[in-house]
Amino acid sequence: MYRGFLFETKAVKWVYLRILNKLRMIKYVVLTMICVCFLSFQSRVINARQGEVFKVILKANHSTGYSWQWENKTNKSIVDSVYMDYVLSKKAITGAGGNEIWEFKAKWKGEQKLIMVYKRPWEKEGTFEKKEILVKVE
Repeated sequence: MYRGFLFETKAVKWVYLRILNKLRMIKYVVLTMICVCFLSFQSRVINARQGEVFKVILKANHSTGYSWQWENKTNKSIVDSVYMDYVLSKKAITGAGGNEIWEFKAKWKGEQKLIMVYKRPWEKEGTFEKKEILVKVE
């Protein structure tokens, strides 16, 4: 007996085990994909006080032409970008990525969603990545 089933031949048992292993693999692949999708589309929340400066750090690689851009910036934004810098990773080899460090100042009380897009500035269409950050200013 194997797992509650009686197998007539070794071949039937072998086929059953192969199918069972494939189903296990599919289960793990699907679970991994769900976790990756959840983490990549997950919004961040930043709490700040009025007048406070806070940082947003985003992975980037300027050698590819891509950079982060604040997509939904308006004159009525409750925050304002005050500084942006690109810092290479410690492995400063050709083509290595780094981080874009954005500093924002909380101007007024309220909530605003910052939409940051990772794209090439000269391309009108085609965003490579998008991050949404909810800022709550008290």
